[in-house]
Amino acid sequence: MKRPISFTLLGLYLGWMAMTGFLHAIGFGHEPLPYGGPDGLSLLPAVFAAVAAEALWRCRPWCVRATFAYFAAVCLVPLAATAAAGGSMPGEMASSILTTVFVFAFPVLYVSHRASRLFAQKPARIPVPAPRP
Repeated sequence: MKRPISFTLLGLYLGWMAMTGFLHAIGFGHEPLPYGGPDGLSLLPAVFAAVAAEALWRCRPWCVRATFAYFAAVCLVPLAATAAAGGSMPGEMASSILTTVFVFAFPVLYVSHRASRLFAQKPARIPVPAPRP
């Protein structure tokens, strides 16, 4: 099966996000996380990004679930970091998360639509008898 160019581009992006997440988790990322919290928390989206990148790159049938799981992890990690820090969520963070969910809905819906067309089951062939003269 030929991989769509959009799956290739999204797979490259997710591979980059996985690499930066892994590097940040082991200490090479010197900039603080935008949502605060422990540094090991960046490992969670990195793992999901690596799985989703592989699923898109190899055009796996479960690429929709992997992509959804990555974007859900990216949206939920700031909530987990805030809960781990023991603070309440300010209004700016809530609006940022809602905006992120809205923006991330587009790639997930696109991957879902494209995968439904790629992995749709072909209708069964019905044998047609040959015409008689």
